Amino acid sequence: MDYDLPETTNHEKRIAVIITAIVVSAAIGYMGYRQFMKWHENEVQTAVLHQQQKMAEESADLEYKIIQLQNKLAMIEPPAVSDDRITEVFGKPQPIVSSEPDHSCDAMKNKITSFFNYLQQNSYIGVNKNEKNPSDVFLQMVRALAANPPMIVDETRDLVSLKHNLAHFYRILQKDRIEMVKNIMATENDVIEHAMADFYTYYVTGDCCKNDDEPCVSLNTLYEYAGFFMNTFAGKSYLFRRSSAIRCLTDYYAVLVLDRANTAGINRYGIDIRPYIDLALDNITSQNNLVFQDQYLETLTGLFRKYGS
Repeated sequence: MDYDLPETTNHEKRIAVIITAIVVSAAIGYMGYRQFMKWHENEVQTAVLHQQQKMAEESADLEYKIIQLQNKLAMIEPPAVSDDRITEVFGKPQPIVSSEPDHSCDAMKNKITSFFNYLQQNSYIGVNKNEKNPSDVFLQMVRALAANPPMIVDETRDLVSLKHNLAHFYRILQKDRIEMVKNIMATENDVIEHAMADFYTYYVTGDCCKNDDEPCVSLNTLYEYAGFFMNTFAGKSYLFRRSSAIRCLTDYYAVLVLDRANTAGINRYGIDIRPYIDLALDNITSQNNLVFQDQYLETLTGLFRKYGS
């Protein structure tokens, strides 16, 4: 009986070795599987990023071709906007280009009111909605945009953030209002330049006649959206889809807002205004359909000297 012990011990040792080998093999296999999955995940992410970059490049090429076509169209001399047409939209008759335009508080407020009345008469606002008139709709849109500013930095940190920024206006204003704005821009394109000039004068430089009952757009909000159009892929992509005139005017007023932000010391993103002054000068110089082109160029030239561009 004494000779059975070694055999039992050897048998147990063999079992222990086998179990140990199985455990070690399983551990090695699991670690290998995890490494493989990690490698596979990295490969998939790399492939996705490569595809996204390729799509972005193709999109940029297409948008650049669209811009080229729009710029060629912009060189075609447009028909002049008559005084009667300006009177129809903005009320009081005025010459198309005036050396001394009336920018008094009352005059600007009357023009803004006339513009909103014109929009209401042309049924741009649905009568079945709770929104009473175009000025109310405008104020609600401004408040919504002010309460939900776009992303100015790190929009490309991931695909979700980029898509979120690209859909900013649709998310905040919703489809019906977007369609309304696009309809106005397309139908009233001959007076959009006048409207943008009046809105900037009244709401920005004129502080809404300092009327407490009609809050103006704050400089902080204007700065956020100027930065969006100038400094983000989403903002630039949005402008690429607009007409060359709208794109140039948006760039122009964005530069004016950024200049005001610099003066007020609220350029918190540190956006360098100089390249955007150069871009606005080039774009406006190439246009042939801007009524106030000389005034824009004079203002931009002054900013060019101011910032030593």
